[in-house]
Amino acid sequence: MSEFKIVGKPIPRHDAWSKVTGDLKYADDFSLPGMLFAKVLRSKYPAAKIISINTGEAEQLDGVRAVLTAKDVPHNETVTKFGQSTEVGKGFEGLYRVLADKKVRFMGEAVALVAAETEEIAGKALDLIEVKYESLPGVFNPVKAMKPGAYLVGESDTNIIGEFGCHQGDIEKGFAQADIIIEDTYKVPFVDHAYLEPEAGISWIDDYGILTIRASTQVIEHFRDVADVLGLPHNKVRYIGTMMGGGFGGKEDITVETYLALLTWKTKKPVRLVYTREESILCHSKRHPFVMKYKVGAKKDGKLVALEAELISDAGAYPYLSPWVT
Repeated sequence: MSEFKIVGKPIPRHDAWSKVTGDLKYADDFSLPGMLFAKVLRSKYPAAKIISINTGEAEQLDGVRAVLTAKDVPHNETVTKFGQSTEVGKGFEGLYRVLADKKVRFMGEAVALVAAETEEIAGKALDLIEVKYESLPGVFNPVKAMKPGAYLVGESDTNIIGEFGCHQGDIEKGFAQADIIIEDTYKVPFVDHAYLEPEAGISWIDDYGILTIRASTQVIEHFRDVADVLGLPHNKVRYIGTMMGGGFGGKEDITVETYLALLTWKTKKPVRLVYTREESILCHSKRHPFVMKYKVGAKKDGKLVALEAELISDAGAYPYLSPWVT
């Protein structure tokens, strides 16, 4: 028998050497001459109406190069269209606000952006931005959020973004045959992806006038969303993904990309943005919490003869990829 050359043989990882030696570059390791440092002002309210935003003092701070709010974003929303009847039961458009305009929908939502010559100056500028809020009821329970008259998180006439079901066999007959029926409700909380590397990236305009982003992501196809936000043709934005210090699905959504792009397009300078750990946990999407109602019928020998279940997934303030991942 001839010896296998591939099967059963170790395959060297192409990135192993650079990782163990510390030579591998992650998004946080990149820099460019003359780059600016970005910070994001985030809502401290889970739900509130924005009465006013005053950026005057922040703009006058020495070293600040740009302060942006929703009014400075050419197209302040990206739209995820989903809901073919065979998939989630009803049509729905998921709007993702780049910067909160009329109201904030979750604690940590981005309200303003700052680009400055140092990270310290950018942080001081955030403290000088004055935002007046009017607190709103908010939604904290997915079951209550589905009831008629519940406070609406988005622009839709319902908080339900999709429904789909699976039916097989005669459920009533199954329960009639059961020797024992157990029925209960179970809950699991959200789970943070907890990747070692927080969201990070850098952006610049190259020699050909192309807005270029280098960031930690699982979906470089977001270059289209960035272009749409800026009102640019898709071929005017380039997205380079870096090696990631973990993602696990948590970096499939838009994170730093649009913020970097807006600030670079405004200042015409390279811009760097790295989330703190607290900021990362506060603002990025999570693995969904569920409320699960189960009714199970079984025979005395343990054989299951019927199962009826209702699973309610909490998608949060914005749906993002919820209809697909749940």
